[in-house]
Amino acid sequence: MTFRKISLFALTSVLLATSLIWSSEQADVDAAAPSYSVNVAGTLMNDVYIRQGKAYVPLQGLAEALGYEISYSLQAELDHFHQYDLKAPSAPHISVWGNASRGYTIVRKATQEMSVNDINIYEPELLCPEASDSCKLDESKYEGPVFTKNTLYVPVRDMAKAFNLKLTISRTKKEHVIDLSRN
Repeated sequence: MTFRKISLFALTSVLLATSLIWSSEQADVDAAAPSYSVNVAGTLMNDVYIRQGKAYVPLQGLAEALGYEISYSLQAELDHFHQYDLKAPSAPHISVWGNASRGYTIVRKATQEMSVNDINIYEPELLCPEASDSCKLDESKYEGPVFTKNTLYVPVRDMAKAFNLKLTISRTKKEHVIDLSRN
């Protein structure tokens, strides 16, 4: 019975020590990772989501920082699509639409309605079986908007292109600041 108690105590001690070492190493890694912020026309956004080396910010916050009104609608076609329209006086209208199964498209609109002069800023690649409408997102190539934490996050670089903004990045060991400014 004593040997069993000693073995249990030794095992518990080893597990505790291992978890403490792992958590301190993880804290060191987290502390060493640089933080990201995005400065949008003078408004600092700290809610930056990093995915596969790309910076994403909430669409709502980006629109507000640039003085855009944002509207949302749910479109029912072959599938349900989320449609976000961003409008501002004397600025390009932007549309972000899609869903999780087909990805999201970013479009700079030439007019209020769809037009051949619209510019696709980002369009997801789809895998479509021959002679079928049931396409799926090619997740291995997808770098578009991401719905996470109940928020639609959009890629900063693509949105800078959509809004005709100048993008500059300044880096230090502790911080990366992405600056979006009007040309």
